[in-house]
Amino acid sequence: MKKSMMIAALLASALVLASCDTPDGSPSASVPDSAAVQTTAQAEITAVSETTAAESTEAASETTTESASESDAALTTAEDGSETTTAKTEMRGAPDLDLTAIAGTWYIDGDPTAASIKISADGKFKTYYASGNLENEGTIRRESEEIEGTTVYWYNLYDKDGKYVMGFADTGSSTDLYVGNGASPHYRKFGEGGLADDGRGPGEEFIDTWSCDRATLRIIQLSDGDFYAQIHRSSDALSYTDWDYPLVYQGGKLVCNGNAAKTSVTYASADAAPVLNVEYKNGSGEFVMQDSGVVWNDLTEHSGDGMVFTRALPE
Repeated sequence: MKKSMMIAALLASALVLASCDTPDGSPSASVPDSAAVQTTAQAEITAVSETTAAESTEAASETTTESASESDAALTTAEDGSETTTAKTEMRGAPDLDLTAIAGTWYIDGDPTAASIKISADGKFKTYYASGNLENEGTIRRESEEIEGTTVYWYNLYDKDGKYVMGFADTGSSTDLYVGNGASPHYRKFGEGGLADDGRGPGEEFIDTWSCDRATLRIIQLSDGDFYAQIHRSSDALSYTDWDYPLVYQGGKLVCNGNAAKTSVTYASADAAPVLNVEYKNGSGEFVMQDSGVVWNDLTEHSGDGMVFTRALPE
């Protein structure tokens, strides 16, 4: 800009001098020829223009380079920001064989008629449909995950083939488990420190002698999770029927799958020997605890439809 102003001033001065005469009226010998001045000025203008163009080109080049550099930096920043937000994480950990903290039976929303999960202290689990049928089983791992510098711990469930089933964030709660980050479904522990805890283990609430009309139900525990039930129902003074059920505790129910036996017993007279008739040995059934008592579901002949057993009065 300064160079352009200097050139303009030089041209103006040259024109003024060219138009002026000396005091005696003769041209001054020291005044430059206008054509020469114009030629010199044009040469300087050309040089300045070339210099200005070169500087402009260099400046543009620098601006372009700087802009590209800034774009790269912005892109890098954007990529870095994206990576920070969606950072890839690695699950770490190994099967934790002591899961006493969450061992027990968990129902969706604490409803004993809903789907459930049974977790053992040795790191094993079984999931059940609301019907009580087994859905899946496998092992649990307590694993950690790094998310933006924060360590989050999980109870992750894997099936027998090592396939991920679902996970619960370890919130330290002994009564509530939430799938994922506080999402649904929500499982609540039933018994054993959870809902309706009466100090007994899973299924032990069934242990007792129960009655319904002319039938008596007796349930005993054989081992952890294994039970045995017998229903004795009298038809008349000289005949009765027994149902024998080997049972396992599943999904809040006592379940027998395919190995129940039904035996009919009759007497020809009061002093006659009993005649036993085994009608089947491959029956199925289940016992469900309700507020009103124990419901008997005979899945073979539906002999228990509508029957609810209540605790027998002590003799």
